[in-house]
Amino acid sequence: MANEDNLIIESIKSIARARGVKFDYVIESLVEAIKNGIKRKFGKEVESEVSVNKSTGEIRIFVVKKIVENVSEPKKEISLEEAREKNSDYEIGDIFRTSVAISDLGRTAIESVKQTLTQRVSEAERSRIIAEYEKKIGEIVKGIVKVVSRNEVLVDLGPVEATIPSYGMMRSEHYRLDSPIRAVVSNVDRAQWGPKIVLSRTDPKFLERLLFYEIPEVKEGLIQVIKIVREPGVRAKVAVQTLDPKIDPIGACVGYRGSRIQSIVKELSGERIDIIQWSKEPNLQVSRSLSPARIKEVVICDEGHVIAVVPDDDYSKAIGKNGVNVDLASKLCEVEIEIKKETEYEKDLKEKKLAEIGIEGVAELDPDLKKLMVEKGYSNILSVLKAPVEELKFLLKLDDDGVEKLLKILEQKEEKEEVDAKESS
Repeated sequence: MANEDNLIIESIKSIARARGVKFDYVIESLVEAIKNGIKRKFGKEVESEVSVNKSTGEIRIFVVKKIVENVSEPKKEISLEEAREKNSDYEIGDIFRTSVAISDLGRTAIESVKQTLTQRVSEAERSRIIAEYEKKIGEIVKGIVKVVSRNEVLVDLGPVEATIPSYGMMRSEHYRLDSPIRAVVSNVDRAQWGPKIVLSRTDPKFLERLLFYEIPEVKEGLIQVIKIVREPGVRAKVAVQTLDPKIDPIGACVGYRGSRIQSIVKELSGERIDIIQWSKEPNLQVSRSLSPARIKEVVICDEGHVIAVVPDDDYSKAIGKNGVNVDLASKLCEVEIEIKKETEYEKDLKEKKLAEIGIEGVAELDPDLKKLMVEKGYSNILSVLKAPVEELKFLLKLDDDGVEKLLKILEQKEEKEEVDAKESS
């Protein structure tokens, strides 16, 4: 019997080690499982006591009943007369214990004990895995690709499988079976079948952790990553800052000849990464965020909306392929950025000034003509210069010469305003 007891203890220790569950919890689970087996054998109302010696493995099982004068619940109570047949020292209110061997439970009850123990240990294992991976949310894990489908990739992490859903997969990547893969833990759920660990390669946190591992200054806290925005597999923008004036944050992140950033770009399948020095000054931050385009001027239109003026030949760079560059810059700065060519912006400014010059202020025009123009809706120079010739002839009752003379006067006024503006600047 001693050998059997030792085997039980060794089996419990093996289960605890294999499942990563505490030894005491397996003992508790075994006790609970045996109690359930007793109820299955002798009835749900039966109460029992079970103890397991942690050193020797000896299991002691007792069915317990309360000693009463008159028995009303035979499953829970025993008469004093019947109890004293076993021991004359019993009194009313004492507990009467009957020893039961595991073999007495029968095959069905023993199977129930096994099932209950397995279920409880499995639940403990699931809880342990969930607790372990909840601590890893936002951290990078390594695994092996086991299943690839359109909607997800299953990854073997060793003790558990994880999934990369479609939104966590990079469209530019092709996943191969049995190939190693790295991803960030984005979520951990308790599913019916066990822990559901969700990974992602598109989450900005994945890039943040890659920077942490690849760049010593980031790991040491000398360089802070303020914000990351990504179009996974295409482009990313990383805003960084340092409180140490001796450190060049962009140079440190990029490395000599791009050595540091290239290893991250390779991990992200060629995703271009713009490292940007963060600034609290909004206009400067917008200008930097639109890299690699050169910015001539940033104009604040209203809250949450700015115009970035770029040289004409940098317009496509500022917009980026499919608008990716300006979209990421807008997300990074948390404002809507409108890109305008320099010539287009100057034209807009010019027209704005012309719109501010009222017709009544043009001394060279006939007073009656000015009055008629205002009545017809031509209140400023711009409205006249933009109007079709035929429209002017019809509404202002002018012939070709009259329209030509009118436009000439207004154009001269326009040129004079431009000269005055240049002299004042």
